[in-house]
Order: sequence, then C-alpha cells, then structure tokens
Amino acid sequence: MIKISILYLALSFFLMHIVFAQKVNQRFIAVTIDDLPMNTRYLADGNQWIEQTEKLLANIKKYNIPAIGFVNENKLYVDNQIDSTRLKALTLWVDAGLDLGNHTFSHSDYHKISDEIFFEDVIRGEKIIKELLASQKKQLKYFRHPYLHTGNTEEKRIALKNFLADHSYLVAPVTIDNGEWIYAFAYEKAFTKNDIEMMRTIGNDYIRYMIDKIKYFENQSIKLFGHEIKQVLLIHSSMLNAEYLDDLAEAISKRNYNFISLDEALTDPAFKSEDNFIGEGGISWLHRWSYTKMVDKKFFEGEPEVPKEIMDYAGIDSE
Repeated sequence: MIKISILYLALSFFLMHIVFAQKVNQRFIAVTIDDLPMNTRYLADGNQWIEQTEKLLANIKKYNIPAIGFVNENKLYVDNQIDSTRLKALTLWVDAGLDLGNHTFSHSDYHKISDEIFFEDVIRGEKIIKELLASQKKQLKYFRHPYLHTGNTEEKRIALKNFLADHSYLVAPVTIDNGEWIYAFAYEKAFTKNDIEMMRTIGNDYIRYMIDKIKYFENQSIKLFGHEIKQVLLIHSSMLNAEYLDDLAEAISKRNYNFISLDEALTDPAFKSEDNFIGEGGISWLHRWSYTKMVDKKFFEGEPEVPKEIMDYAGIDSE
C-alpha cells in the first residue's frame, strides 16, 4: 500500500510538472497583414488578386487566426476608377469577419513629405474601409505607419501622434518586424520565370527565417521585460503568404503560440511602455522601447538577416 501511495504521489507530481511547463511555455501572437488588398509587383489582374486572397483567407480560417489587414486604398484604382475585382478582393476580408485598419491611401513615407500632405493621405485612405466595416457594424480604429516611420524629428513625431489621437486612431505597433516583403518580391520574380524549384527554395527558406526572427524577438522581450510578451507579427498580403501561410502558421503553432486579436495583444502591459524613438529607421516596438530605455548596444546583436542571395534575387540593395 505504501509503495502504491509513493508511486501515485510521484506520478501526480510528474503530471503537475508537465501541466505547469505547458502553461509556462504558452505563447500568444497577433497576426497583422499590411498592404491590402494585395502587395504585388507582377500581378495586375484583379481576378488574380481574388484568387490569392481566397488562398490566404483559407489558411487564416484553417488556423482560426483573428487577423487584421491594413489597407492602401489606392490599390483599388485602375485608371482613376475603382476596379470591381480589386474591391471584391478587399471585401472578402470583411466577409470573412476580419478587421481592417488604415495604412494611408498611397503608402506614403512620412519622413519624405510634409505633415499636411501625409495627414491628407491618412484621411483619404479611410473612405472605403469605413464603409466596408460599417456594413459589418464595425468601426475603423487602427492605423499602421507605412515603413513603420513615426517621425524623424521630435516635431514630426509629436505632430503625427497628436493627429492620430485627434482622429481617434489607435496605433498598431509591431514587435516582430522582419524582411518578409523581400522574400515576397523574390517569390513573385521566380513565379514570373516559372521557376518552380526556386519558388520552393524561397518558400522553405522563408519559413526558416521567420521562425528565427520569432525566436529572436522572444528573447528580446525576455531581456527587456523579464518574460515573453504577447507578440504582434507583421506580414503582407502577397502571393508568398497565400502559398506559405499554412506552413508558417503550423511552424508558429509548434512553438506553443495561440493566435489572438490585436485588441487582445495590446492588453499586455508591455505596450504601455514609453516610446520616444526618433530616427529614420522603421523598427519594431521592442527596439523602440529599448532605445527609449537607453540599453547597451549589445542588446540588439544577433538579429537574423535575409540572406544576401535572396536580397540579390529580389533586386534589393543589401548595403
């Protein structure tokens, strides 16, 4: 009887240890997708946009990802007229029950134009998405900075911050920034060459690279806050993700992540951290908070980079 009791206690302790470890390792991530309805350099036909969007949304549904898409409304126009097929590609997002945010009308760079012109681009970029959200009894509330440029002077940073607050926008931060868009350009180039093997090579390396990035920012959050925070991932609406979001979501899930909404991610106290970053670069909020806290430069070491061969193939200057 005593031996049985000891065995029972040992087994109970072992099971409790497993349950505790699972809870400790549980992670949370919000998926945000920029440049809707489609970020492409090669696909012009709106019907292709619909096809790629349907593939992307199928995998969002498969993994029950409460994603939010950030829209550039200028992509809806052909010859100064709204293209019905491109509009349909965007409408599919709200029909799927997903949220939309404003990414400016033309993806303008705040650091290269006047405040007034940029603010006009923000307002111009909200007309159609407000209507689409209203059809689902939702309201527009999130803004995502193009290039993650928030101000290269103190005056510009404060001016934009005040403008967004005055127009009831919440900023959509990013904690897992990456060069995924470079892989997307390379993938489309291989597609135009009908180079199936290269497409597969790019896609497989993309998944490896993204998981390396996620691991890096997990460690950054531990170094800065002492624990892993709820993360916000940035990717784009592209042919690459239409084909490989399935693999990416599966790889993320294997790291014990739960997919959550941006609303839920922002409940993490980390997002109340002070951000006084001023600079030309578009960087993650984990790095912005780090600069604000004036951490040692060694903090930023070890961030994975897009391989030079992918940069070269995509036609992106690696310097």
